[in-house]
Order: sequence, then structure tokens, then C-alpha cells
Amino acid sequence: MKAITNNRTVIRVVGLSLTLLLGVGIFLVVSGTGKALLRITELVSQGSYSLSVRDYGKGEPTVIIEAGLNVRKESYYNLQYAIAKKTRVIAYDHAGIGQSTVSPNPRTLPYYVQELKALLKHKNIPPPYILIGHSLGGHIIRYFTYEYPDEVAGLIFLDHPHEDWFNHVRETWSAEEQEQYFKRWDHEITSPDQVGLIEANEYDNNNDLIRGKIIPADIPVLMITGRNLGHFRKHEAGIAEDTRWWIDSQASLLDGINDARHVVEPELGHFPHKQKPKMVQKEVNQFIDTIME
Repeated sequence: MKAITNNRTVIRVVGLSLTLLLGVGIFLVVSGTGKALLRITELVSQGSYSLSVRDYGKGEPTVIIEAGLNVRKESYYNLQYAIAKKTRVIAYDHAGIGQSTVSPNPRTLPYYVQELKALLKHKNIPPPYILIGHSLGGHIIRYFTYEYPDEVAGLIFLDHPHEDWFNHVRETWSAEEQEQYFKRWDHEITSPDQVGLIEANEYDNNNDLIRGKIIPADIPVLMITGRNLGHFRKHEAGIAEDTRWWIDSQASLLDGINDARHVVEPELGHFPHKQKPKMVQKEVNQFIDTIME
């Protein structure tokens, strides 16, 4: 089957029947530049659970996209496609999110990293890696770097909250504001399938787990910071104070790093890769280029 869409040719290599039987979809895309991009979507069994993985492009180092809390891999489609024009890039649903099945493991940083390592081993993807972490994904890639610093070629953070954000809320917000805010992080769990809520409940525990884990000075870092207005106070003075803290705290994670770039864009929210995709893609690809040189 062959179709022309947006000036690119899409050739279906594996038919629908095989996709349904094996859970694997394979496509070859010829981009506007004429470069062929291999695209594979598959369900990778990890024994007691399976991860839905999207594997695009070819080349080294491989880029891994770590999603935010309860965010599906589809959120990063445009970013992944842009990166795949220059190297291999993996995006996947965390266990229990999207098309991935529930893992028996707790939703804490050591197990996120353990599950990522198992996936990379299963797919035989060697290090080093460039890791992209959006929101909670920033915690995950920092913990991966803490465990395996020699396997990391670079780190990219997309509006990654500092682990002391909750402490800032406790120290500066009114009691009523705190009560309303922390309701979103404290859910009654009635089923193990409620993984998004479980991730929220574990968030402060993960803050404790990442606190004090310093990024090695020799690992290049790109940090893109927006304004997470959905998590800020609703009055003008509170928004201003929370914005300053949000930016400054993320900047503090770059202290001591030899090669760091911090991009602050007030028009961005908490999903910079969707709100200003071209700007984010340009920054990310330029960063990857410097590592690949």
C-alpha cells in the first residue's frame, strides 16, 4: 500500500494482518529530505508486563524519551519524528500507561530505571544514550544518570520540576491554597490499573529519591523551562513568585556542569514540545548535533 501525505511517501512494509497478530507495525517513511526513516511500533514483553514502544530512525547515539506523569508516548510524536531524521529515537508508554500493561513494580524511580534498562537490553540498544525527560521524566533520566553515568552522552529536560517544588508550596502558600493543591497528589486507589493516580501518589516519594543526586559535570545538558501555570497560585503576586522559583530552581540543577544551556521561554507552559514545537525541535536537534560531532 502506498500513499502520498504532506509531501512524503509512506510505504507499508508489514500488512495489517501481521500487525494484529504480532503487535508490531513497521513503516518506511521517505521524508522531504529524501532520507528513509524506519518506524516500528511494537509491544515488548518484559515477562509480567509489556511496554508499548515506538522506535524511529537509525544511528547512534540513541535518544530515549522519558514521558511525564501519566503522559502517553503520542504526546512526543512530532519531537520524535524530528529527531529521527538524524538518529534513532525511542519513545514508550510507561508500564500501565497508554498501551503498556501494568507492572507489578512500584512506581518509584529505581523501578522506572530498571524497566528502561530491561527494555534497552531486550532491544539490544547499546549505550551511550541521549536522554530526554519531560516533567517526571526528568526525575527518571536523572536517576538513570545516577545509576549509569558512563552510559549517558547528554541530558535534555523539558520543563522538569525541581524536587523541592512541594517544599516551596508548603513554605510559601496559604494553608487553604496548600490544601487544595495537594488534593491532586493524594488519591484513593481502588484498582492496580489506576497507574496515573498511583504515579501522582508516589510523586513526593520520588522527589525524596532524586534529591541530592547531582548531574556529573562532564555530561552536557539542555534545559528548556516554561511556566507551569496549572500548578501555580491563581493571584498575580503568587504567579510571579512561583514563576521565579520555578525558573531559578531548574537553573540550580545546572550548577557545576561544564556544558549547559538553559532556555527560558515565558510563553511556554508545561508541554513545551507541543506549545512551541519548532523552537523545541530546533534546540533539541542542535544539542544532539553537538554531541554527534
